[in-house]
Order: sequence, then C-alpha cells, then structure tokens
Amino acid sequence: MIPWDPAKVHAHFAGLPGSGQIASRFAVEALAWWLTRQNPRHLCDVGAGIGTLTAIAALWSQAEIVAVEDDPWCLEQARRKLKTIWSAHPILWYDKIPSGYMTFDFLILDGPQVRPGDWACLERRAVVFVEGGRRGQRAELETALRGNRPFCRASWKPADRSKGYHMYLLEPTRWERTWFACVRLREEWRDLRARLRGVAAGKRRCT
Repeated sequence: MIPWDPAKVHAHFAGLPGSGQIASRFAVEALAWWLTRQNPRHLCDVGAGIGTLTAIAALWSQAEIVAVEDDPWCLEQARRKLKTIWSAHPILWYDKIPSGYMTFDFLILDGPQVRPGDWACLERRAVVFVEGGRRGQRAELETALRGNRPFCRASWKPADRSKGYHMYLLEPTRWERTWFACVRLREEWRDLRARLRGVAAGKRRCT
C-alpha cells in the first residue's frame, strides 16, 4: 500500500528497483505542497519513471492525470505500484504528451518526452514543476513561451544546496511576479554563501 505522507512516499519508492533516478525527497514534498495550493484540474506527469511523482499527484490532487513514460520497464513498474490507488484515481498512460487533443493546467517535467510543439498543451495560468535541473528543457520551454505567453520562474533548493526544483507560472499576477523575484534573490544569495564555504550549488548529492 502506498503511504500518504510525501516523505514516506519517497522512502517507499527509494527502496524499489529502478529508483536510482527518482525525484529527491525535497522535490516530492514540495510537489505535494504545490498541488494543494494550485488545486489543478488536468495534470500531466512527463517522465513518470517508476511512478514516484505520479503517486504524489494521485494522492495530493483531484486532477485528471496523464502519465507519460516511454521506457517499457519503468512503465510496467509504475502501473504495478500505482494499482493500489488506480481504482480511486484513474491514470491515463502515454509514451508522449497527447498535446493534440489534451491541455493541462499543471505539468510535471521530469523526463525528456517533450516534442517542440507540446508546450501548446499548457492552459492559461498553467504551472510547470521541473524536478532537478533540466537546463536544456527549461531553455526550450522559455523559448516557446517568450514573446507569446507571459511567465515568471524561480528555483528552490534544499539546505545542502543540492538539486531542488524549478517552478514556472504562466500569465502570473503582479503579486506572483514579486513573490518569485524575491525567491530568486533569496536562492542566489544562499548559493553565493554556499560557494564561499566551498559547497557547489545545484549538484545531486542526496535523494
């Protein structure tokens, strides 16, 4: 049985085969918070892997969930583990984003299965949660949005300054822009302090 608490969800999946690349505990707990705050209706988890963040999405939201994973072994592991909550919260599985006929107000980006035109699936005021770094994909997202959709972004890292997560808000309010600008300044200051102590920021050091 998959536990409810985000930290326990992380511990549960961390002990499974194929867990070497799952999201960090920091990101898992943060995703639960953001889902509670945003209350999404249509959610897509890109790069579902063995199902860690998909489980959080199912447990912490009432959204219709699409999970995208193109690795057959990971897909089988995820479907098997999430079967315990499947009946209460159906999940649709794809190997690519079904962007031609589905749109989403919350996108979890934790895998490479995004084609150039897929960013059009984002609804007005959509949220994109990016686990880890994914610098290349974030650059693609920003290129697709810039000039077409206003957005703000910020990143959060844990206390040890290892990889955290990035958030994008589309069509943000003035308050949201101010909030995210303050977060960016705070995180840059914390990164600077870490570097002065000889700690490299943004490296994967913990799960």
